[in-house]
Amino acid sequence: MVTSFMLWREGVSRVVSIRYFTPAAPLRRYLSSYYWFESNDAIFSDLMRAELPQIRIVTCGKPTNSFINGHTRTPGPVHVQGPTTGSAKYSSVGPLHLFGVGVLPEGWSTLIGEPADRYADDVVDLSGVVGPSADTVFGDMLMARSDAERVAAADRFFLGLLAHAHATPRWFTALTDDWLTSSPNPDVDTLIEKSGMSARSVERLAKRIYGASPKMLSRKYRTLNAAVRLGNGEATGWADMAAHAYYDQPHFIREFKQFVGMTPSRFMIEAAPLMRLTIVRRTLLPEMHKLARYS
Repeated sequence: MVTSFMLWREGVSRVVSIRYFTPAAPLRRYLSSYYWFESNDAIFSDLMRAELPQIRIVTCGKPTNSFINGHTRTPGPVHVQGPTTGSAKYSSVGPLHLFGVGVLPEGWSTLIGEPADRYADDVVDLSGVVGPSADTVFGDMLMARSDAERVAAADRFFLGLLAHAHATPRWFTALTDDWLTSSPNPDVDTLIEKSGMSARSVERLAKRIYGASPKMLSRKYRTLNAAVRLGNGEATGWADMAAHAYYDQPHFIREFKQFVGMTPSRFMIEAAPLMRLTIVRRTLLPEMHKLARYS
């Protein structure tokens, strides 16, 4: 399935073009979606909310990532960004074209196999993680002349990784994904109780697979849920959605700034159109994983 979107800025022609694609059926429990991104502006800069891990294959441009922990990286053209625990800035001078992939927690554990917290709020060259197959898919993307060829190249790459899958506690990813998405305010004690494990064991697994402690994950997805509700018009103010989940309005604003990168009021003015775009994408891609609805 292909879904196309274009974003516009007043007084300027095309800002970015994004086309979304569904991975091959065996990969859909591991990857949220593929996307082809183009910006032909002289300068591209965007503030990304906290998100799932991303693999990006850049065929034009040299982007720089700036993370909430102070790390600023300019990685090679094929790189993997770990899960983020706050907003991040993604920028490039000149045209920027890339093929991107959202990686779900089960996908990280199965296809990557490294501790996710080691890569949280950071980005590294993918070849250093999965080996020379990263160079192969880069060459395939450079040679690709159509969306179908790009998607086929990505499917070959990830199916190759899947053939050498790492052992993954699927019961834990299913439990944790449901915990994060079934409540606007995930309670850590509920996760621990349902897991049947000690708090320390749950934290260790969460950091390895999700890149953060259960407490941080709860804060992250509580706020991303609020951002989605603001963006799609389900809520018009903090009291509509956050009064039961935050101590007070200043607490809500602080959390929103950490995970979304701006205040809720600024978000409604500047970022809501992009959020509405991603929500439309989710309605057109109903098979998209529930965790990807937020990041």
